[in-house]
Amino acid sequence: MNYIASINAYENLSAPENTNGVMVTGESIAETNTQRLLMQSLLLLEPETPDDPRLKQLQECQTASWLKKLRNNSQKQLCVRLPDGPIETLLPSLASDFDQLSEFMGCTEEWLRARVKAVWDKHPDLSYYMIISNEMLFESMLCGLFDAAQTCGIEKMSILLPLVNRCREAQQQHLFIAQCAIDYDILCDVGIEIATPRAIYFAGDLAKFTDVIVFQVDELCWLLYGKAQNDGRNQYGFHETPFNEFDDIGIGTLLGVAITQIRRSNPDVRICASGKYVLTEKGLQFCKELGINSVIASPQIYFNTTKPDKKEEFH
Repeated sequence: MNYIASINAYENLSAPENTNGVMVTGESIAETNTQRLLMQSLLLLEPETPDDPRLKQLQECQTASWLKKLRNNSQKQLCVRLPDGPIETLLPSLASDFDQLSEFMGCTEEWLRARVKAVWDKHPDLSYYMIISNEMLFESMLCGLFDAAQTCGIEKMSILLPLVNRCREAQQQHLFIAQCAIDYDILCDVGIEIATPRAIYFAGDLAKFTDVIVFQVDELCWLLYGKAQNDGRNQYGFHETPFNEFDDIGIGTLLGVAITQIRRSNPDVRICASGKYVLTEKGLQFCKELGINSVIASPQIYFNTTKPDKKEEFH
């Protein structure tokens, strides 16, 4: 399956009927109150066996949610971008949250508050890694996705792991996804999204666990210079601000370091760069010289804005 061809279509999200591919995201992993309570319960009181009834119930809820997203896309090249939202949004915070969850779990509010504190202490960043490290929970969520895909008659798909910042999480997710895909007889490619300067420096190790690496160049630029996405001020004193044009010095150096590692580690992995900066003339030329296979617009960046109709594929 051509993973990059799947992603290339996503820059035309304003007219998906004219594309061969579609990207769906798993941001709404707890879009109903029941799912939210189940997720909270499983995060605060981890299941001891795969037979935990909460896992089965969550899987059924996840299947229903994914069916809504996949039902009309079974004939298209499909890529699913797993969720990357902060897990703190799933944990109870208001008094009403604790009341509802304590009733759902049949426990006291004091016990719940102690568990929330313990989770904060164990996972201070409250990242998606909390779900990944909870293997039975992650497997239940994946099975919900594949159940929906199988119901829709989907035989092949791609999965993009967003904002990867640890080799262990990339390896763990890849293994789970590969095994699930085999169990459901679905052909599945796995891609890794790199969006933090920290991940650049072990990109070679990440390349061992993926079919393609996607650099979120705009995210890299914002994080490198500590700039908010919507902050238009040139508060850094640059004569040529890196927020209006591709930054071949700062970002270019980071990409060069990463690609050297990747090619040394896994020469066959495809490399993609996404975002508005790489779609400029300077960005496209730099990507060609660096040997990047493809450049794409990012649906996260261009959502609800004017999307460029420019698309390049390098061979």
